[in-house]
Amino acid sequence: MDQVTLRLVGPEDHAFLQYVPGNYRPQLGREELLCVGAVYRGKACAAALAEETGEGRYYLRYLFVDPAARLCGLGSYLLRGLLGQIRDRGGREVKAVYSPSMLEGGRQTLGLLERVGFSRPEPFATAFSTRLGDIQPLDLPLSPEIAVYSGPDLPDPLWDDYLALLALEELPDFADVRLLDRPWPELSSFCVENGRLSGIFLVDRRGEGCHLAGLYVLPGFRGGRTAAALIGRSIRAAKALLPPETPVWTSAIDRNAYSMCDKLLRLGDRAEKETEFCSVYTF
Repeated sequence: MDQVTLRLVGPEDHAFLQYVPGNYRPQLGREELLCVGAVYRGKACAAALAEETGEGRYYLRYLFVDPAARLCGLGSYLLRGLLGQIRDRGGREVKAVYSPSMLEGGRQTLGLLERVGFSRPEPFATAFSTRLGDIQPLDLPLSPEIAVYSGPDLPDPLWDDYLALLALEELPDFADVRLLDRPWPELSSFCVENGRLSGIFLVDRRGEGCHLAGLYVLPGFRGGRTAAALIGRSIRAAKALLPPETPVWTSAIDRNAYSMCDKLLRLGDRAEKETEFCSVYTF
């Protein structure tokens, strides 16, 4: 690796952008985002990206080596460089969460993680994908005390209630629209029961598709029709706005969440389901 050098990648380093996912390119330069790139004989050829989620914990978001530069140890060299930068920042832990379809080269990538010190991968969560046209409409009669709004239509007092819940940390991160890179307000839904916010369903844009970013029903409203009302409104809005071939997908959900999505979205035989795995590097 004598002719290879590593460098930190920022928004001005255009030669590396081809190796960075599109949704992360505008974020390069943010304090919590760390990207390193490899240069071979003066030419950019790889990049690895990690994001801090708080208290020294990072997620490995992306690793890509140009096909012309593979099978020479560059991936290990690049990943060790990224881990070194994280260590210098005071990082404590790096997680890599992935499914088989995310891995180009599959076993080779898994072997790379273990070679540089990540733990053996363990099953972590579930992911699924389908097409919008394969999802059947979910039309359930709502009682008079329930109302469902899109993001733009949510009345200001209820929006203030939502922000207050976030400020009090009474909602999980996946229900925080402020954490989404490309929120889709028209497809996101907010359910209100007897004048109180009862649930949130957030959708964002990922590539050409709809990413189901988070579904959360507040305590006290669980076991009712909040989840079905949220999903039903969002799917109707999506079908009115988007073509049937639009991809719809989500990831990192547990078995209970998958079962609920399978029931309410009626995923069918053509939906693709995958187990996601997690490997951890500890400093």
